[in-house]
Amino acid sequence: MSVVKVGLLGLGTVGGGVVKTIRAQQEKLSARLGRRIEIVKALVRDTRKQRAVQVEPSLLTTRFADVLESDVDIVVEVMGGVEPTYDYVRALIQKGCHVVTANKELLAKRGAELVELANRHGVHLAYEASVAGGIPILGVLRQFLRTNDIAEVRGILNGTTNFILSQMEEAQLPYADVLKRAQELGYAEADPRADVEGWDALYKLYILAQLVFGESLPLSAIERQGIADLSQGHIRLAKELGYRIKLLAQARREDGGLHLSVRPTLVPLGHPLARIRDAYNAVQVEGSLVGDLLFTGKGAGELPTASAVVEDLAFLLTQPFTPHPAWRERPTAVPSSRLSSGLDFCFLEGTAARVTPEQVLLFLERAGVAVRRLTVQYDPGSVLRVGLLAAGLREEHAELLGRDFGLQARLYPVLEAADDRGAVEGTVGW
Repeated sequence: MSVVKVGLLGLGTVGGGVVKTIRAQQEKLSARLGRRIEIVKALVRDTRKQRAVQVEPSLLTTRFADVLESDVDIVVEVMGGVEPTYDYVRALIQKGCHVVTANKELLAKRGAELVELANRHGVHLAYEASVAGGIPILGVLRQFLRTNDIAEVRGILNGTTNFILSQMEEAQLPYADVLKRAQELGYAEADPRADVEGWDALYKLYILAQLVFGESLPLSAIERQGIADLSQGHIRLAKELGYRIKLLAQARREDGGLHLSVRPTLVPLGHPLARIRDAYNAVQVEGSLVGDLLFTGKGAGELPTASAVVEDLAFLLTQPFTPHPAWRERPTAVPSSRLSSGLDFCFLEGTAARVTPEQVLLFLERAGVAVRRLTVQYDPGSVLRVGLLAAGLREEHAELLGRDFGLQARLYPVLEAADDRGAVEGTVGW
Protein backbone atom coordinates (compact mmCIF):
# COMPACT_ATOMS: atom_id res chain seq x y z
CA MET A 1 0.00 0.00 0.00
CA SER A 2 1.36 3.43 -0.93
CA VAL A 3 2.04 6.01 1.75
CA VAL A 4 0.81 9.60 2.09
CA LYS A 5 3.53 11.59 3.79
CA VAL A 6 2.18 14.16 6.25
CA GLY A 7 4.07 16.93 8.00
CA LEU A 8 2.90 18.75 11.12
CA LEU A 9 3.49 22.39 11.97
CA GLY A 10 2.85 22.34 15.70
CA LEU A 11 2.45 19.47 18.15
CA GLY A 12 0.48 21.07 20.95
CA THR A 13 -3.05 20.17 22.01
CA VAL A 14 -4.54 19.98 18.51
CA GLY A 15 -1.41 18.57 16.90
CA GLY A 16 -1.33 15.82 19.50
CA GLY A 17 -5.00 15.14 18.80
CA VAL A 18 -4.25 14.79 15.09
CA VAL A 19 -1.57 12.16 15.84
CA LYS A 20 -3.96 10.27 18.16
CA THR A 21 -6.79 10.39 15.61
CA ILE A 22 -4.65 9.12 12.73
CA ARG A 23 -3.33 6.28 14.89
CA ALA A 24 -6.77 5.31 16.20
CA GLN A 25 -8.41 5.46 12.75
CA GLN A 26 -5.50 4.19 10.65
CA GLU A 27 -7.23 1.00 9.55
CA LYS A 28 -10.42 2.82 8.59
CA LEU A 29 -8.53 5.59 6.81
CA SER A 30 -6.37 3.11 4.88
CA ALA A 31 -9.45 1.21 3.72
CA ARG A 32 -11.20 4.43 2.72
CA LEU A 33 -8.21 6.00 0.96
CA GLY A 34 -6.37 2.98 -0.36
CA ARG A 35 -3.24 4.56 1.09
CA ARG A 36 -1.58 4.67 4.47
CA ILE A 37 -1.13 8.02 6.21
CA GLU A 38 2.26 8.45 7.81
CA ILE A 39 3.52 11.45 9.77
CA VAL A 40 7.11 11.97 8.65
CA LYS A 41 8.06 15.26 10.30
CA ALA A 42 6.74 17.60 13.02
CA LEU A 43 7.90 21.16 13.61
CA VAL A 44 8.07 22.04 17.34
CA ARG A 45 9.64 24.73 19.49
CA ASP A 46 11.40 22.28 21.82
CA THR A 47 12.21 18.69 20.86
CA ARG A 48 12.86 17.74 24.52
CA LYS A 49 9.48 18.85 25.84
CA GLN A 50 7.26 16.21 27.46
CA ARG A 51 4.11 15.71 25.39
CA ALA A 52 0.75 14.04 25.91
CA VAL A 53 1.35 11.98 22.76
CA GLN A 54 4.56 10.07 22.11
CA VAL A 55 6.27 10.28 18.72
CA GLU A 56 9.60 9.08 17.46
CA PRO A 57 12.28 11.65 18.37
CA SER A 58 13.62 11.47 14.82
CA LEU A 59 10.34 13.00 13.57
CA LEU A 60 10.73 16.15 15.65
CA THR A 61 12.54 19.24 14.40
CA THR A 62 12.85 22.90 15.30
CA ARG A 63 13.78 23.84 11.72
CA PHE A 64 11.03 24.54 9.17
CA ALA A 65 13.52 23.72 6.40
CA ASP A 66 13.46 20.10 7.58
CA VAL A 67 9.73 19.93 6.93
CA LEU A 68 10.01 21.69 3.58
CA GLU A 69 12.74 19.32 2.41
CA SER A 70 11.12 16.11 3.71
CA ASP A 71 9.15 15.31 0.55
CA VAL A 72 5.79 15.70 2.33
CA ASP A 73 2.54 15.43 0.35
CA ILE A 74 0.35 17.29 2.86
CA VAL A 75 1.16 19.56 5.79
CA VAL A 76 -1.20 20.08 8.72
CA GLU A 77 -0.73 23.55 10.24
CA VAL A 78 -1.86 23.77 13.86
CA MET A 79 0.81 26.10 15.28
CA GLY A 80 -1.41 29.20 15.22
CA GLY A 81 -0.61 32.86 14.77
CA VAL A 82 0.24 34.75 11.59
CA GLU A 83 4.02 35.13 11.75
CA PRO A 84 6.01 33.09 10.89
CA THR A 85 3.11 30.76 10.01
CA TYR A 86 2.15 32.67 6.87
CA ASP A 87 5.67 32.40 5.48
CA TYR A 88 5.75 28.66 6.18
CA VAL A 89 2.36 27.99 4.55
CA ARG A 90 3.24 30.16 1.56
CA ALA A 91 6.51 28.25 1.02
CA LEU A 92 4.69 24.90 1.21
CA ILE A 93 2.04 25.95 -1.30
CA GLN A 94 4.70 27.25 -3.68
CA LYS A 95 6.38 23.86 -3.42
CA GLY A 96 3.10 22.20 -4.51
CA CYS A 97 2.16 20.81 -1.11
CA HIS A 98 -1.46 20.54 0.03
CA VAL A 99 -2.18 22.37 3.32
CA VAL A 100 -4.77 21.68 6.02
CA THR A 101 -5.06 24.42 8.64
CA ALA A 102 -7.07 25.13 11.77
CA ASN A 103 -5.73 28.69 11.96
CA LYS A 104 -8.63 31.12 11.79
CA GLU A 105 -6.47 34.19 12.50
CA LEU A 106 -4.15 33.35 9.60
CA LEU A 107 -7.10 32.87 7.24
CA ALA A 108 -8.89 36.04 8.36
CA LYS A 109 -5.77 38.16 7.93
CA ARG A 110 -4.01 36.52 4.95
CA GLY A 111 -6.60 34.10 3.58
CA ALA A 112 -7.24 35.98 0.32
CA GLU A 113 -3.56 35.76 -0.58
CA LEU A 114 -3.29 32.09 0.36
CA VAL A 115 -6.41 31.14 -1.61
CA GLU A 116 -5.07 32.92 -4.69
CA LEU A 117 -1.67 31.25 -4.26
CA ALA A 118 -3.19 27.78 -3.80
CA ASN A 119 -5.25 28.23 -6.96
CA ARG A 120 -2.19 29.34 -8.89
CA HIS A 121 -0.20 26.28 -7.82
CA GLY A 122 -3.09 23.82 -8.10
CA VAL A 123 -3.08 22.61 -4.49
CA HIS A 124 -5.76 22.21 -1.86
CA LEU A 125 -6.05 24.67 1.02
CA ALA A 126 -8.46 23.04 3.48
CA TYR A 127 -9.66 24.75 6.67
CA GLU A 128 -12.76 23.01 8.06
CA ALA A 129 -11.25 22.99 11.56
CA SER A 130 -10.84 26.78 11.60
CA VAL A 131 -14.55 27.39 12.33
CA ALA A 132 -16.60 25.71 15.09
CA GLY A 133 -14.12 22.91 15.77
CA GLY A 134 -15.83 19.54 15.45
CA ILE A 135 -18.97 20.89 13.72
CA PRO A 136 -18.47 20.21 9.98
CA ILE A 137 -20.18 23.48 9.13
CA LEU A 138 -18.04 24.57 6.17
CA GLY A 139 -18.45 21.29 4.32
CA VAL A 140 -22.19 21.29 4.95
CA LEU A 141 -22.52 24.87 3.72
CA ARG A 142 -20.59 24.11 0.52
CA GLN A 143 -23.13 21.37 -0.28
CA PHE A 144 -26.01 23.53 0.89
CA LEU A 145 -25.06 26.49 -1.33
CA ARG A 146 -25.38 24.45 -4.52
CA THR A 147 -29.15 24.94 -4.47
CA ASN A 148 -29.95 27.34 -1.61
CA ASP A 149 -29.39 31.05 -1.19
CA ILE A 150 -28.48 32.22 2.29
CA ALA A 151 -29.27 35.75 3.42
CA GLU A 152 -28.01 35.42 6.99
CA VAL A 153 -25.80 33.27 9.17
CA ARG A 154 -25.45 33.65 12.92
CA GLY A 155 -24.03 31.65 15.74
CA ILE A 156 -22.15 31.10 18.95
CA LEU A 157 -18.65 30.61 17.60
CA ASN A 158 -16.55 30.71 20.75
CA GLY A 159 -16.89 27.98 23.36
CA THR A 160 -14.89 29.80 26.03
CA THR A 161 -17.18 32.81 26.21
CA ASN A 162 -20.28 30.61 26.06
CA PHE A 163 -18.95 28.61 29.02
CA ILE A 164 -18.28 31.82 30.96
CA LEU A 165 -21.74 33.27 30.31
CA SER A 166 -23.43 29.95 31.14
CA GLN A 167 -21.56 29.65 34.44
CA MET A 168 -22.21 33.27 35.40
CA GLU A 169 -25.92 32.50 35.14
CA GLU A 170 -26.02 28.97 36.57
CA ALA A 171 -23.43 29.27 39.34
CA GLN A 172 -24.18 32.97 39.94
CA LEU A 173 -20.48 33.77 40.06
CA PRO A 174 -18.81 37.01 38.92
CA TYR A 175 -17.01 37.17 35.59
CA ALA A 176 -13.49 37.08 37.08
CA ASP A 177 -14.20 33.90 39.08
CA VAL A 178 -15.70 32.08 36.10
CA LEU A 179 -12.83 33.13 33.84
CA LYS A 180 -10.39 31.64 36.34
CA ARG A 181 -12.39 28.39 36.35
CA ALA A 182 -12.37 28.34 32.53
CA GLN A 183 -8.58 28.68 32.58
CA GLU A 184 -8.25 25.85 35.11
CA LEU A 185 -10.38 23.60 32.90
CA GLY A 186 -8.34 24.45 29.82
CA TYR A 187 -11.16 26.30 28.04
CA ALA A 188 -9.39 29.67 28.28
CA GLU A 189 -5.74 30.50 27.68
CA ALA A 190 -3.53 32.21 30.26
CA ASP A 191 -4.03 35.31 28.07
CA PRO A 192 -7.77 35.06 27.32
CA ARG A 193 -8.13 38.26 25.28
CA ALA A 194 -8.63 36.56 21.89
CA ASP A 195 -11.70 34.82 23.32
CA VAL A 196 -13.25 37.31 25.73
CA GLU A 197 -12.66 40.37 23.53
CA GLY A 198 -14.38 38.69 20.58
CA TRP A 199 -11.40 38.32 18.23
CA ASP A 200 -11.67 34.54 17.91
CA ALA A 201 -15.37 34.74 16.95
CA LEU A 202 -14.64 37.64 14.58
CA TYR A 203 -12.04 35.63 12.64
CA LYS A 204 -14.45 32.71 12.31
CA LEU A 205 -17.28 34.99 11.16
CA TYR A 206 -15.02 36.47 8.48
CA ILE A 207 -14.36 32.96 7.11
CA LEU A 208 -18.06 32.05 7.20
CA ALA A 209 -18.95 35.23 5.28
CA GLN A 210 -16.37 34.44 2.58
CA LEU A 211 -17.92 31.01 2.13
CA VAL A 212 -21.59 32.01 2.33
CA PHE A 213 -21.50 35.36 0.51
CA GLY A 214 -18.32 35.10 -1.53
CA GLU A 215 -17.01 38.20 0.23
CA SER A 216 -16.54 39.72 3.65
CA LEU A 217 -15.80 43.05 5.27
CA PRO A 218 -12.29 44.09 6.26
CA LEU A 219 -11.65 43.04 9.85
CA SER A 220 -11.52 46.70 10.91
CA ALA A 221 -15.07 47.23 9.59
CA ILE A 222 -16.63 44.40 11.61
CA GLU A 223 -18.35 45.46 14.82
CA ARG A 224 -16.71 43.74 17.78
CA GLN A 225 -17.55 43.87 21.48
CA GLY A 226 -16.40 41.37 24.10
CA ILE A 227 -17.90 40.10 27.35
CA ALA A 228 -15.43 41.43 29.94
CA ASP A 229 -17.74 44.26 31.06
CA LEU A 230 -20.72 41.95 31.70
CA SER A 231 -21.75 41.44 35.33
CA GLN A 232 -24.26 39.46 37.34
CA GLY A 233 -26.54 42.50 37.04
CA HIS A 234 -26.60 42.22 33.23
CA ILE A 235 -27.35 38.49 33.42
CA ARG A 236 -30.15 38.84 35.98
CA LEU A 237 -31.95 41.78 34.39
CA ALA A 238 -31.81 40.24 30.92
CA LYS A 239 -33.30 37.01 32.27
CA GLU A 240 -36.09 38.88 34.07
CA LEU A 241 -36.99 40.42 30.71
CA GLY A 242 -37.11 36.94 29.13
CA TYR A 243 -33.67 36.83 27.52
CA ARG A 244 -30.26 35.23 27.84
CA ILE A 245 -27.05 37.02 26.86
CA LYS A 246 -24.88 35.28 24.27
CA LEU A 247 -21.78 36.44 22.42
CA LEU A 248 -23.42 36.29 19.01
CA ALA A 249 -21.67 36.47 15.66
CA GLN A 250 -23.96 37.60 12.84
CA ALA A 251 -23.54 38.18 9.12
CA ARG A 252 -26.27 39.36 6.79
CA ARG A 253 -26.49 40.50 3.20
CA GLU A 254 -29.11 43.22 2.88
CA ASP A 255 -29.92 45.96 0.37
CA GLY A 256 -26.85 45.06 -1.63
CA GLY A 257 -24.56 45.47 1.40
CA LEU A 258 -23.04 43.35 4.12
CA HIS A 259 -23.11 43.66 7.86
CA LEU A 260 -20.96 41.59 10.22
CA SER A 261 -20.87 41.89 13.98
CA VAL A 262 -19.71 40.06 17.10
CA ARG A 263 -21.48 41.43 20.17
CA PRO A 264 -23.13 40.33 23.41
CA THR A 265 -26.75 40.00 22.30
CA LEU A 266 -30.01 39.32 24.11
CA VAL A 267 -31.54 36.11 22.78
CA PRO A 268 -35.11 35.12 23.78
CA LEU A 269 -35.11 32.25 26.26
CA GLY A 270 -37.18 30.14 23.87
CA HIS A 271 -34.78 30.61 20.95
CA PRO A 272 -32.62 27.57 20.01
CA LEU A 273 -29.40 29.57 20.43
CA ALA A 274 -30.37 30.45 24.01
CA ARG A 275 -30.26 26.75 24.86
CA ILE A 276 -26.61 26.31 23.83
CA ARG A 277 -24.76 25.83 27.11
CA ASP A 278 -21.22 25.56 28.41
CA ALA A 279 -18.40 25.27 25.83
CA TYR A 280 -20.63 24.26 22.92
CA ASN A 281 -20.87 26.13 19.62
CA ALA A 282 -23.84 26.55 17.29
CA VAL A 283 -24.35 27.90 13.79
CA GLN A 284 -27.79 28.85 12.46
CA VAL A 285 -28.50 29.42 8.77
CA GLU A 286 -31.67 29.96 6.80
CA GLY A 287 -31.79 28.61 3.27
CA SER A 288 -34.11 29.89 0.59
CA LEU A 289 -35.44 26.37 -0.04
CA VAL A 290 -34.76 24.26 3.05
CA GLY A 291 -35.58 26.90 5.66
CA ASP A 292 -34.00 27.24 9.09
CA LEU A 293 -31.18 24.89 10.16
CA LEU A 294 -29.16 24.72 13.37
CA PHE A 295 -25.81 22.94 13.73
CA THR A 296 -24.39 22.44 17.20
CA GLY A 297 -21.55 20.57 18.88
CA LYS A 298 -18.26 20.95 20.67
CA GLY A 299 -16.47 23.89 19.17
CA ALA A 300 -12.98 23.40 20.55
CA GLY A 301 -10.66 20.98 22.24
CA GLU A 302 -8.16 18.35 21.25
CA LEU A 303 -10.28 15.68 19.58
CA PRO A 304 -13.18 17.72 18.07
CA THR A 305 -10.72 20.01 16.25
CA ALA A 306 -8.43 17.10 15.35
CA SER A 307 -11.42 15.25 13.91
CA ALA A 308 -12.13 18.16 11.55
CA VAL A 309 -8.45 18.32 10.55
CA VAL A 310 -8.24 14.61 9.71
CA GLU A 311 -11.57 14.72 7.83
CA ASP A 312 -10.14 17.54 5.71
CA LEU A 313 -7.00 15.52 5.13
CA ALA A 314 -8.98 12.46 4.03
CA PHE A 315 -11.32 14.55 1.87
CA LEU A 316 -8.60 16.22 -0.16
CA LEU A 317 -6.94 12.85 -0.78
CA THR A 318 -10.13 11.64 -2.46
CA GLN A 319 -10.98 14.75 -4.48
CA PRO A 320 -9.37 16.21 -7.59
CA PHE A 321 -8.18 19.77 -7.28
CA THR A 322 -10.72 22.41 -8.22
CA PRO A 323 -9.98 26.14 -7.91
CA HIS A 324 -11.27 27.72 -4.74
CA PRO A 325 -13.56 30.76 -5.17
CA ALA A 326 -11.50 33.92 -4.73
CA TRP A 327 -11.86 35.74 -1.42
CA ARG A 328 -12.90 39.37 -1.64
CA GLU A 329 -13.45 42.22 0.79
CA ARG A 330 -16.19 44.82 0.57
CA PRO A 331 -15.32 48.07 2.36
CA THR A 332 -18.86 49.19 3.25
CA ALA A 333 -21.17 47.95 6.00
CA VAL A 334 -24.91 47.99 6.63
CA PRO A 335 -25.90 49.85 9.85
CA SER A 336 -26.05 47.43 12.77
CA SER A 337 -29.64 48.36 13.66
CA ARG A 338 -30.80 46.46 10.60
CA LEU A 339 -29.65 43.20 12.16
CA SER A 340 -31.85 43.46 15.24
CA SER A 341 -35.56 43.53 15.89
CA GLY A 342 -35.35 47.30 16.26
CA LEU A 343 -34.97 47.00 20.02
CA ASP A 344 -31.91 47.48 22.18
CA PHE A 345 -31.23 46.42 25.74
CA CYS A 346 -30.02 49.30 27.87
CA PHE A 347 -28.33 48.43 31.15
CA LEU A 348 -28.11 51.33 33.61
CA GLU A 349 -26.25 51.30 36.91
CA GLY A 350 -25.71 54.06 39.43
CA THR A 351 -26.52 55.42 42.89
CA ALA A 352 -30.17 55.32 43.81
CA ALA A 353 -29.85 58.55 45.83
CA ARG A 354 -29.19 60.53 42.63
CA VAL A 355 -31.94 59.26 40.36
CA THR A 356 -35.20 57.30 40.23
CA PRO A 357 -36.53 55.01 37.47
CA GLU A 358 -39.33 57.51 36.88
CA GLN A 359 -36.80 60.25 36.06
CA VAL A 360 -35.07 57.95 33.60
CA LEU A 361 -38.35 57.09 31.86
CA LEU A 362 -39.33 60.75 31.62
CA PHE A 363 -35.95 61.65 30.10
CA LEU A 364 -36.21 58.86 27.51
CA GLU A 365 -39.79 59.75 26.64
CA ARG A 366 -38.82 63.37 25.98
CA ALA A 367 -35.87 62.13 23.87
CA GLY A 368 -38.26 60.17 21.64
CA VAL A 369 -37.21 56.73 22.91
CA ALA A 370 -40.03 54.17 23.15
CA VAL A 371 -39.51 51.96 26.21
CA ARG A 372 -41.26 48.62 25.74
CA ARG A 373 -40.32 46.82 28.91
CA LEU A 374 -38.21 47.48 31.98
CA THR A 375 -37.03 45.87 35.19
CA VAL A 376 -35.46 47.55 38.20
CA GLN A 377 -33.27 46.28 41.03
CA TYR A 378 -32.03 47.96 44.17
CA ASP A 379 -29.04 46.32 45.81
CA PRO A 380 -27.66 46.92 49.32
CA GLY A 381 -25.70 50.15 49.35
CA SER A 382 -28.38 51.99 47.36
CA VAL A 383 -27.14 50.74 43.97
CA LEU A 384 -29.79 51.16 41.32
CA ARG A 385 -29.81 48.90 38.25
CA VAL A 386 -32.28 49.34 35.43
CA GLY A 387 -32.68 47.07 32.44
CA LEU A 388 -34.95 48.22 29.67
CA LEU A 389 -35.91 47.23 26.16
CA ALA A 390 -36.39 50.27 23.98
CA ALA A 391 -36.62 51.38 20.38
CA GLY A 392 -34.81 54.49 19.21
CA LEU A 393 -31.92 54.35 21.67
CA ARG A 394 -28.68 55.90 20.50
CA GLU A 395 -25.21 56.22 21.99
CA GLU A 396 -25.79 59.92 22.69
CA HIS A 397 -28.69 58.96 24.99
CA ALA A 398 -26.32 56.75 26.96
CA GLU A 399 -23.83 59.62 27.22
CA LEU A 400 -26.53 62.00 28.49
CA LEU A 401 -27.72 59.47 31.09
CA GLY A 402 -24.17 59.34 32.38
CA ARG A 403 -23.66 63.10 32.36
CA ASP A 404 -27.01 64.22 33.77
CA PHE A 405 -27.92 61.31 36.07
CA GLY A 406 -24.59 59.69 36.93
CA LEU A 407 -25.71 56.39 35.43
CA GLN A 408 -23.30 54.08 33.67
CA ALA A 409 -25.13 53.02 30.50
CA ARG A 410 -24.41 50.13 28.13
CA LEU A 411 -26.37 49.25 24.99
CA TYR A 412 -26.71 45.73 23.57
CA PRO A 413 -28.69 44.46 20.56
CA VAL A 414 -31.75 42.25 20.94
CA LEU A 415 -32.41 39.29 18.67
CA GLU A 416 -35.89 38.44 17.39
CA ALA A 417 -37.79 39.88 20.32
CA ALA A 418 -41.31 38.45 20.50
CA ASP A 419 -44.26 40.25 22.07
CA ASP A 420 -42.22 43.38 22.69
CA ARG A 421 -44.72 45.81 21.25
CA GLY A 422 -47.21 48.00 23.00
CA ALA A 423 -47.25 49.80 26.32
CA VAL A 424 -44.49 49.99 28.87
CA GLU A 425 -44.44 47.01 31.16
CA GLY A 426 -42.63 47.33 34.49
CA THR A 427 -41.10 44.58 36.61
CA VAL A 428 -39.52 45.76 39.84
CA GLY A 429 -37.13 43.58 41.86
CA TRP A 430 -35.97 44.57 45.35
